[in-house]
Amino acid sequence: MLISRRLSALAQRSVNEASRSARRATALRTRAKKPAVIELRFSKLPSSATSLMCLQRRGYAVPMLTTKIKAPQCPTCGAVFQTEQAGAPGYLNQEKWRQVNQANVAKGFSPIPSNSTDDVSSIPLLTGPGLRKRATSDKTMLNDEQYKALVDNIDDPELRAVFTGEKIQGFIDPNDMHSRMPKEYKESEVGTKALSFDSIIAARVRRRAEQGRDRIVCQRCHSLKNYNRIDHPWKEDIASDPRLLKFLQYKANILIVVVCDIFDIPGSLIPHLSDFIGSRHSVILVANKTDLLPKDYHEERLMMWFKRFSKSLDINIRSIHLISALKNLGTRKLAADITERRRVGQDVYMVGRANVGKSELINALLRISMGGSAHKVLASHVPGTTMGLYGIPMRRFVKALVPIDGAPAQDRQANLYDTPGIFSNKSIISYLTNSELKMTICQKRVKPFTFILGLGKSVMLGGLGRLDLVEGPSRVFVTIYSNIRPHFTRIDRADELTKSIGAGKETILKPPVGDADRLKQFPHQKLAMEHEFEGLHKHHATLDVVFAGVGWIAITGLFDRAKIKIYSPFGTGVGVRPPMMPFEYKLISPHTSTTRKTPK
Repeated sequence: MLISRRLSALAQRSVNEASRSARRATALRTRAKKPAVIELRFSKLPSSATSLMCLQRRGYAVPMLTTKIKAPQCPTCGAVFQTEQAGAPGYLNQEKWRQVNQANVAKGFSPIPSNSTDDVSSIPLLTGPGLRKRATSDKTMLNDEQYKALVDNIDDPELRAVFTGEKIQGFIDPNDMHSRMPKEYKESEVGTKALSFDSIIAARVRRRAEQGRDRIVCQRCHSLKNYNRIDHPWKEDIASDPRLLKFLQYKANILIVVVCDIFDIPGSLIPHLSDFIGSRHSVILVANKTDLLPKDYHEERLMMWFKRFSKSLDINIRSIHLISALKNLGTRKLAADITERRRVGQDVYMVGRANVGKSELINALLRISMGGSAHKVLASHVPGTTMGLYGIPMRRFVKALVPIDGAPAQDRQANLYDTPGIFSNKSIISYLTNSELKMTICQKRVKPFTFILGLGKSVMLGGLGRLDLVEGPSRVFVTIYSNIRPHFTRIDRADELTKSIGAGKETILKPPVGDADRLKQFPHQKLAMEHEFEGLHKHHATLDVVFAGVGWIAITGLFDRAKIKIYSPFGTGVGVRPPMMPFEYKLISPHTSTTRKTPK
């Protein structure tokens, strides 16, 4: 009985193997009869997705294999070019779209069809070197006799010669330009055969692209670069989900530079960053915008404070730098550190919050490179200027990150990537319009002023922040680090001003600015936190009250106990920390008034 069962199992196994072999042979014969077909398709090029895909179709059921080909991007913000939404990132009009096609064809790529919903039947597309064709239309065609009759009726001889093909005296034929070409164009790469006119144009386009000239940028970048404004609401297209950085976990050979804003700590740091970029990559932590701090700040003391703060971060920090990318302060030391820690062929990624200066840092590295200034990316005060992942070849950073004698062979495919900034929804500036944003963000060196805040009084930073002294000593000293002019008043009067903004009435508090509808839409200030603390020194700051994206207030005084209440829009973006600059408090004479105090 046992032997018969084993024989039955062996027989069934043989039948199964024969069946699989037959199916495999059938599939191979099908592939031989019907070879694989390669199709090229273009998607509609949305601003947040890649477009060109190579789809492989087989004669039998297998998973579809896709190979993503990089879509044309704006060279300054990284957004994918599109023609549908005017003012949005990556938007090009039809003339600029045609120029992009010309550049692609000159480089040997196929033309990219427009994704506009407008009628583009009369727009010529460059379908080959030097060839312009119009899309088919339903217009009536003339026969030979009608065409000849119309041409004969033309009175102007030069205009008639254009249609008949006759030679005109003094007219240069573009198809016979070999005799008029410069000497360097007459010899080709393979011998003495003359180059065609199309080859000359293609070579010129490639050469100017290598030099960073004639770059086509999107409409949004053009407005930011030339007019320092955008017509599109700045917060609509900005990224706020840090999970967009999770692709870095699967990169094997990269170096990450985490950039933060020293003027907005800890608001400019991404919490739990290792959950998104991984914990095995080497990280260089960079605190940017030191040019916004007071002139007499102590760099070593600030470095010690920042190192103590960075110990709470869960990333593999190898080194820390304090720099100013706009003023080129500390960028050469940072470039030397990147060169030392970066392995050959390793890519570098700039990671951080929006508006911390990643793009400006890349421009600073290009400025200290040989010939790198022509390849600068766009940097502005508007958060989220960089809209897509954009890579710059390492060969552009000669002298800064690459030796002067040239990049090694392994570095020819290496890039430095500018990643989109991750915006924090807890930041107070997320509620601002374009004009309010410009008056709030600090773009020049801040001048700290020390004021006397009495018991029962309030200090207000426009409609974005408020600090009340409700219990404690008769007075404390507050030092303001912000671009917004503070307003001091009683606590009950501060409540009235807040209610007036909610009712649409214009007040002394700026921002918000605008009409009554804008004031009504502005978020109401709510109690964010209450904090009790002890004053440790009458001349050294004890505590910093931070308003994310706006600035901070340092509190100074010697007392046993004080209680403060902090307000902000919707009660978000507020925190306390140890004083970053405890010695910036300036001694105030008791004979002076309680209004604004100018530091000595």
